[in-house]
Formats: sequence, structure tokens, C-alpha cells
Amino acid sequence: MKLYRYVFCCLFLVFASISADPISPKKGDRVEVYDAKQGKSFSGMVIKVEKDGFLIHYDGYADSYDEVVTLDRMKPMSEIPGVSFIRSEKGKSVTVIGNLKIGSIMDDLEWAESSSMACWPGIRNVEFEGNQIHYWTDLPKKSTLIITVKPKDSETRVNLYAFSGFDPKYIPPKVFGAVSCEASHPTWIGTPDFSKPAEPQSVELRAVGNPYRVFIGVSGAKNITEGDFELIVEVK
Repeated sequence: MKLYRYVFCCLFLVFASISADPISPKKGDRVEVYDAKQGKSFSGMVIKVEKDGFLIHYDGYADSYDEVVTLDRMKPMSEIPGVSFIRSEKGKSVTVIGNLKIGSIMDDLEWAESSSMACWPGIRNVEFEGNQIHYWTDLPKKSTLIITVKPKDSETRVNLYAFSGFDPKYIPPKVFGAVSCEASHPTWIGTPDFSKPAEPQSVELRAVGNPYRVFIGVSGAKNITEGDFELIVEVK
């Protein structure tokens, strides 16, 4: 009898979870919307909850493509392997705690010095040859995104880069262009001085008429493969 009750309870929970609504979107949530005519889903953001559905702005499309969609066409945003999402909100600051030891070394850094990216010159690769951890967030139009990384230990040289116009299909080193890319690391001429205490590093990205997805890379300098840090994302 006890086994029967246990099985019944388990089945009840399974069916209850299946019948429940998969998502309850709110303003600022990222979702994917299915288009039956094209037979595929498009990523976007809920910009307003309306009586008849949810007003969606689609990534990479002008505001004229915004539309109200019903819940049956929507599903939660798919995860991007190896890239964590940080939900940003205008007028607010978000802090993420991390450690470089869960990242990995990016052997190919040539993409960063290409003319279509222009993140940093190849001579500065030494500042990004340690473990990297990757994130992405949203930059609303008419906004400024300020990103800061703060190492917990003064001996852990943690650097930062970010670019707008991030397409989840193209993740560094397989990335071919950006709207804007900025990098931050200690300044030096000739040979870097790794004996200097590590300091916070910051970059700023701006959007005027269009919103953008932003890719963020937190990177140790050469031979830096672990170390705690704070990543602060603020939208103004």
C-alpha cells in the first residue's frame, strides 16, 4: 500500500508539471517566439505585457517588427553553451561573483585584432592568455552599459573585454565582426610588469537608436587560471 501511494504521488507530480504553463513572462524577460509561416523560432524580449498577449521586440530587427504574441507561441530563452546570461535593467546595477578556475584558455586570440573587431592589438594578447569566463547581457537603445571586473586578490590579474552586436551563433574565437568592442587591462610600454597589484578594469558600450546583445569576456592574464572576482554590470 505504501508503495502504491508513493507511485501515485510521483505520477501526480509529473502530470501536474506537464499541465502547468511553461512560462509566465514579464517585462524584460527574454523568450523565443515560434513563427509558423517560417517554421522556426526567433529570439526577443518582452517589452510590455498587454491584455491580448506580450509585446515582443525581436533581436536584430527594427521596432516596426515588434508584435503582440500569445503564450502558446513562446518558450523560455535557450541557453548558449559556455556563455552565461546576465539580466540587465536600465537604471540598475547587477553584480555576479565568479572564479576563473571554471573557465578555460582561448588558444586563438587573432580574432580580437581583426579590423572588424578591433578589441585589442595582438601585442596585448598576453593580458588575455589565462582562463576566460564568458557572459552576455542586453544593452537597451539610448543607454550606456558600464562593465567592471574587480579581482578579489591583488595578485590575480583579471582583465575584461566586451563587444556589442553579439550573435549567439558566433562565439569567440569564431566571431567575425562587432558593432563596437572595448577591452581593459593594465597599460604598459615594452614589457608588462606582472608584479604590479591587480586593479579593477572597466569598459563602456553605448547604444543610440538600436538595442544590442553584448558579449562579455572576463580573462586572466598569462598563467592566471584561477582567482575570485566580482563582475558588475550597470545600465544608465
